Amino acid sequence: MTGTGSDDRRQHHSARRQSGVTGRRRFPRRRILTAVPVGLGGSLAGCLSGPSFPDADVIAGGDGRNTFEPAALTVAVGERVTWGFASAGHNVCCRPADDDETSLPADAEGFASYGPDESPDGSFVPRGETYEHTFDVPGQYDYVCVPHDDLGMTGTVHVE
Repeated sequence: MTGTGSDDRRQHHSARRQSGVTGRRRFPRRRILTAVPVGLGGSLAGCLSGPSFPDADVIAGGDGRNTFEPAALTVAVGERVTWGFASAGHNVCCRPADDDETSLPADAEGFASYGPDESPDGSFVPRGETYEHTFDVPGQYDYVCVPHDDLGMTGTVHVE
């Protein structure tokens, strides 16, 4: 009985080779993508990567992570900050009434990427969209993505 199992496997593999089915991929997925002609590869690049935000100051959810990049930013009074949303399910909140992880200077008004009557837990900026806020009061603004603040999705804007 020794060798019977291996004989059965050899016969099975031999039958698969004769039928043209080898069970192996001749080109691993990476090799297929690198073998794509340049014209087609260029159009695939947009499908494989996230949206591009050349004018965004902060990227929310880059590479599908729960982060703001950069996590800290310094701007001048009167400067506008733009957040670009690279993935879905995120928002920006700097309203202490909506999330106790946020803070802002005493004489500054809070801000959020959702309206005053919307729930901070269910109001998200769609992937590929942006949100902007102009900072008129100097100081430190600690903001969060409300659904992901427990995961560390926080950021800070220092206004000088």
